[in-house]
Amino acid sequence: MTGASGWIWDPDTWQEWAIRLLRQHHGADNVVKVPDQDRGDLGIECFTRSGIVYQCYCPENPDLSPRALYDNHRDKITKDIGKFIKNKDELIRLFGSVKIRSWVLFTPRHESYKTVQHCSEKATQVRQAKLPYATSDFMVDAHELDDYKESAEILRRGPILPAPVGVPATVPKSTADGIDFGRVQGPLIAVMDEKLARIPRLHNPDKRATYRGHLLGSHLAGEGLLDRYMEAIPEVHQQVLDCIASVERGLLLAYGPGDLPHKVLGAVIEDVRTRVEQVVPGIARSNAESIALMAVTDWLQQCPLDFEEAG
Repeated sequence: MTGASGWIWDPDTWQEWAIRLLRQHHGADNVVKVPDQDRGDLGIECFTRSGIVYQCYCPENPDLSPRALYDNHRDKITKDIGKFIKNKDELIRLFGSVKIRSWVLFTPRHESYKTVQHCSEKATQVRQAKLPYATSDFMVDAHELDDYKESAEILRRGPILPAPVGVPATVPKSTADGIDFGRVQGPLIAVMDEKLARIPRLHNPDKRATYRGHLLGSHLAGEGLLDRYMEAIPEVHQQVLDCIASVERGLLLAYGPGDLPHKVLGAVIEDVRTRVEQVVPGIARSNAESIALMAVTDWLQQCPLDFEEAG
């Protein structure tokens, strides 16, 4: 519903957006959604592994006065803090080892100091209940959309990144058996080695083996990153695969006889890396490069990427 205030939210769209925003803010892997379709809800929408519970709430009427908005917030906080205390057995099982330090009403806007006072009273009530899943300094608070401006802007520009994918991944130096990647042999490795040998700087077998090892290690790192995407944000996983496929389709016509092999290789790596960064805003540059090297390694071992001799 959109009112004179410009408020565009309704309860359902607010809940969906709020959880996406919180996953952006805390990292997708750190937010646990609590579905309510089966036998009702427990008075919370989600919680973080660091101990913050969120109840996402949007009144039906977007043009409530500050006092009426406070009344709505007060009643919602009272009702759901009651559930937070009453549903003790279920919440013990839900939170596991996580200790809750804060319960937050997350709403598009709140405009009354009385909401803050009511939060303080309810926090005291929870602390007095001595719940095994709440810390001794437990707090209740109300947050509004403006409190998350930076995360909201990032979310509008692109997808939510799982926390481990948003930081640089480690490129392994050896196989699971401890074998140096540069010493790995096989039919596909031989195909890649023959192509790399056409690059003047890699004529030396030792240098070529070192670079080949770098490619294979990055290939493994890139696969690991895509596995994380598949588990946490499958739509982004598919976008990355689509941009890799797009580069692959253009390889046959993009380069030909006379193009210097090292320049072709560098251009292809850069093309994939740039496209990955476009579909996954905020990804670490080294992670985008690992995905690009993963694709290039596959193509060097098979048909898509080759270096044609002039003639």
